[in-house]
Amino acid sequence: MLCRAYGKVNMGETMEKLYTINDEVAAKLEQSEAPVLLYAFDGFVDSGIAAGLAIGDLVNQSESERLVTFNTDALIDYRSRRPPMTFSAEGWSDYHQPRLGIDLVHDADGSPFLLMYGPEPDSRWEAFAEAIIEVVETFDVRLAVGLHGMPSAAPHTREWKVTGPGNAGELIKQVAGKSDAKLQMPGSAMALTEFKLREVGREAQTFVVHVPHYLTQMPSPIATTKLMKEVGVATGLSFDLSRLEKGADVQREQIDRQISEQPELAEAIKKMEEEWDRLPTVFSGELPAQALPSGDELAAEFERFLASQNDDDSASPFTE
Repeated sequence: MLCRAYGKVNMGETMEKLYTINDEVAAKLEQSEAPVLLYAFDGFVDSGIAAGLAIGDLVNQSESERLVTFNTDALIDYRSRRPPMTFSAEGWSDYHQPRLGIDLVHDADGSPFLLMYGPEPDSRWEAFAEAIIEVVETFDVRLAVGLHGMPSAAPHTREWKVTGPGNAGELIKQVAGKSDAKLQMPGSAMALTEFKLREVGREAQTFVVHVPHYLTQMPSPIATTKLMKEVGVATGLSFDLSRLEKGADVQREQIDRQISEQPELAEAIKKMEEEWDRLPTVFSGELPAQALPSGDELAAEFERFLASQNDDDSASPFTE
């Protein structure tokens, strides 16, 4: 396997290579049209593990090949996220090394695209973003798309929204109450990557699926299905969503069963529905923002719901 090293970072008196490219895999892209790059990082906000499920499903469906390997020693703080190690009778027998890279995969029609995933870098975000720019320019990536889920005050019985470049104002409107507001929030490697790509004139965007806050801690194939349908439209890629749709049906059945068994839960959701249906009038200024329940109030209402979730996920199509 032939690999080239790129993207050096200053590590004291030495320059450490930030990533390598597998030339054999790179050669397979030479005859292809400009690919799409999808990416998501573990450690960033991902309500319902929406992006995580998407990455897992894409990797399992296609024979992925590692194109770019990042130097996790230069990017990951091992003390803040200690990698698991296995201790057996004969001593240390396994080490789960953090892996961050870009794979060459194919969609349901056989079209190649790139998939970047792994732990979000803890440091050197600027150098990491510059490395992504180098990769995007090397392989003439036509569009880079970030994926993740975020919590929403919407009940699961209403439409699960996905915000993207065409309707990003909806996200600001939901949080700030008006679409022309500006929100300042903690940054992420994903956000910085998109920002830097746009600075150099490359197409980059992020798709965010809004997950009911009381479902954020569990895998939500409902959210992932919704997310990937929108990504497919935007990128022109074709995804086999059959496994995700099966999982979404299972999740809906589980939610309905929990609600039927807990009258107080059904009442709480009814209250959420009433408040959510009045939300447009809040945005228009006809109702005070205080009419909406706070996140803490909603979380308290659903504490029992989360606690009662069955930890046995054997029925899930995503269980290995």
